Amino acid sequence: MKLTVDRIEEDFAVLEKEDMSHESIPVSLLPAGTKEGSVLTFDGTTYTLDPDAEAEARARIISKQRSIFKKK
Repeated sequence: MKLTVDRIEEDFAVLEKEDMSHESIPVSLLPAGTKEGSVLTFDGTTYTLDPDAEAEARARIISKQRSIFKKK
């Protein structure tokens, strides 16, 4: 399952699931280096950073932003 870190509030991270629902989990369960916008893979037990999926998501967002600003 892929999850995106929506935000980090004190000791909890709010994760966005693929179906756009959210869940909060303790930051202590996440791998070192996790930040807002990080993409994680969850295998049912362990959260792992997925830098390739994060790079793809960032590229997709940048592309959308560029297309919006070109239209103005």
